[in-house]
Amino acid sequence: MQNNKGMSPAASDEGRPGKTGVCALLGVMAVMGGLAATPAQADEEEAKGFWQRDTLTGDWGGARSSLEEKGITVSATYTGEALGNVSGGLRQRAVASGLLQADVEADLEKAIGWQGGLFHFTGLYTHGRSLSGNFLQNWIPSRDIETSPNTRLFALWLQQSFFDDMVSLKAGVVPMQEEFFNSEYAANLIGSPFGWPGSFALNYPMGGGYPLSGPGTRLKIKPTDNLAILTAVFSGDTAPGAGGGRPDDATRRNSTGTDFALESPTWFGEVQYGLNQEKDSKALPTMIKVGGWYHNHSYNDLRWGTDNLSLSDPSSNGEAQRHKGNWAAYAILDQMLWRRSGEAGGGLGFFVRGTLMPDDRNQAPYYVDTGLVLKGTFEGRDDDVAAIGFAYAGASDRLSQRDADARALAGSRAGDHDYEAMLEVSYRYKVTPWMTLVPDAQYIMHPGGTSDYTDANGETIKDAVILGLRTVLTL
Repeated sequence: MQNNKGMSPAASDEGRPGKTGVCALLGVMAVMGGLAATPAQADEEEAKGFWQRDTLTGDWGGARSSLEEKGITVSATYTGEALGNVSGGLRQRAVASGLLQADVEADLEKAIGWQGGLFHFTGLYTHGRSLSGNFLQNWIPSRDIETSPNTRLFALWLQQSFFDDMVSLKAGVVPMQEEFFNSEYAANLIGSPFGWPGSFALNYPMGGGYPLSGPGTRLKIKPTDNLAILTAVFSGDTAPGAGGGRPDDATRRNSTGTDFALESPTWFGEVQYGLNQEKDSKALPTMIKVGGWYHNHSYNDLRWGTDNLSLSDPSSNGEAQRHKGNWAAYAILDQMLWRRSGEAGGGLGFFVRGTLMPDDRNQAPYYVDTGLVLKGTFEGRDDDVAAIGFAYAGASDRLSQRDADARALAGSRAGDHDYEAMLEVSYRYKVTPWMTLVPDAQYIMHPGGTSDYTDANGETIKDAVILGLRTVLTL
């Protein structure tokens, strides 16, 4: 999984995965790892030493490198963290959560002589509690690994390349977020909106971002080294029946990643234009991406009922008007501002991303995030990364008008929905090649999209300050 940021709206911690979850994922690695081993390869890995080698578990007695010679790469990463809101939110609490990700990728030309073929599998095991779902009540989850505890399939696809990799076709269980709306710089932050954007996660609850994925087909064409054109069609409903219950309804209805409907397709398109992308280029690299999607599904109007009365009107029948389809347009800029002398990837980078969606059927149709990323922070710390990012999700005018209707027609005292925003500062400290520590701080403004959001006791939910420490282990 290239980037697991962004998910369906925040999940609470009810329910637990079966105890066989970890075994199921690690079993894939164990079976693959037992296929081959050579003493010479094992000795070479041992020579690196425990703290110097690339992975925590090493070369498995030579099995790993032997498989790689045959075109098969088996890998796993565990991400664990402890975090808490030291002020604000629903109430102050600390939680722990984790994500185990197992991947198997096979170059089919090396493995079985299938020219241009590539196979990939990703499985996820998640555990722990959600800070956002339980104690913040914010629109957009504070962490990119937050979800309901379970074991699930995330990716299972085949790819065929043609014409010296100028054209590639991928089909299977394909995560949208791994193909579209990616920013190399934004991925260094661990807040969920800096991956799959907050507007998509909030307004498109039936799939797309981590941990949900579904059947899809993606075509990529690279007519030049600088230009790439992507188009795809995905199942638009990766959790049949979700959307009317809890915020985490989708992840519970499709708790295994295998329950999806082949209907309500979502069409994606993106154009990528990059300059100075070569590693030996002396000029500063630029990447521009422009795209959009259309979901062939019905959406509720945020204000008006079928009787043409406001949904906040006590006389309303409570049945929202329906709109056919939903769409989004977006743009991304990744720009290196300064390169550290002698380092191919070291330096200061800038990103900005924005999305636009229809106001009448999306709670947060206006979204933008931006930030700065510094790789190679100090002398001798070439792999450390410092990052700061800001994300803003603007509320729908129609939703705000419904709030005003509630005050005028039903005696409500609640204010209008206006926006939710997140400021994040993080530092990635590379302890060893296989271990990274990430201290992180976030400030969440207007949790729930309003300054007047109240809990069950009528108390206003205040802006939240979150502190956390993440550990990433390459197994």
